Amino acid sequence: MSCLALLVILNTALPAEFTPVDGFLDLDYYATPNGFGLLLILSGEAAEDSSLAAHILTSLDSLPDCAETDLWSISPDASGYAEVAALAGSYSGFPCTVVLVGHCGFLEIDPEFLITEIVDAWYTWCDPDGRRTGICNFCTRCSP
Repeated sequence: MSCLALLVILNTALPAEFTPVDGFLDLDYYATPNGFGLLLILSGEAAEDSSLAAHILTSLDSLPDCAETDLWSISPDASGYAEVAALAGSYSGFPCTVVLVGHCGFLEIDPEFLITEIVDAWYTWCDPDGRRTGICNFCTRCSP
């Protein structure tokens, strides 16, 4: 029985590509001015969290080869979780995904359109050939 439980836990573990963070202080440290990243705000339900993480990783295949994407996750036991989670979860609760553009561009993604919204965000704000400014007009961290 314990082997079965171990297999379930291993199959629902978050992929190693996601760097755990404790809150906005960590995100401010890791993010770069021209960076593009995705933050997975976890629910604490291992199967749901790992399923969304896998969907995010699959979605990255839709970005051009030159796209560099940072991946972070924040769990409910992180010290800054409440502050981060208060600005997200409006589409379907948690887990959810947020695009981070630069240091502060914090935009929640509709999970039904995850691939489309990731691609759109990259081409709108991070593609060197098409980068637009004005992320602060859309950022839910600056303008909740």
